[in-house]
Amino acid sequence: MDVAYSADGCGAAAVVYDLVKSEVVEEVVKTYPMIPAPYVPGFLFLREGPPLLDVVSSVRNRFDVLLVDGHGRAHPRRCGSATILGFVAGLPSIGVAKSLLVGSLQPSERYDRIVHDGEVVGLRRGPAYYSQGFGVSFNDVVRVSEVFGESYPEALRRADRLSRKALKKDG
Repeated sequence: MDVAYSADGCGAAAVVYDLVKSEVVEEVVKTYPMIPAPYVPGFLFLREGPPLLDVVSSVRNRFDVLLVDGHGRAHPRRCGSATILGFVAGLPSIGVAKSLLVGSLQPSERYDRIVHDGEVVGLRRGPAYYSQGFGVSFNDVVRVSEVFGESYPEALRRADRLSRKALKKDG
């Protein structure tokens, strides 16, 4: 799931992706005429939560875990948009971000650990930073990151493109 913005509003997209078959099962894309809230660092959920919750509620196919473009525990409050979105939706979630928000990286054999205030709050594998959202363990996060290896998850890449494309159609 991802959200894109323009001066006039935002577009949100959810992609259900079958990893076994490497194919898209479902895509839900919606546009919204106004942005729900201004961007406040550390409170991204206030801005992205309403459209993402609306989009995920429109998904008809079952899936195992929400991958949210944002952070989970690798957040200053240990509770990023992936955590809140999963909790409110009642779905297991993992934050997958493109940049490090807090902490530092400590190399290990399989991935780099994200350590903040002496606590492991996530991991980096390839270009992606993974952290627990809601209803998953750190070991679940490790297993999910292993599925994608050194690549950024295709479902998130596709959701990013779809949300941006939706804005261009409306504008």
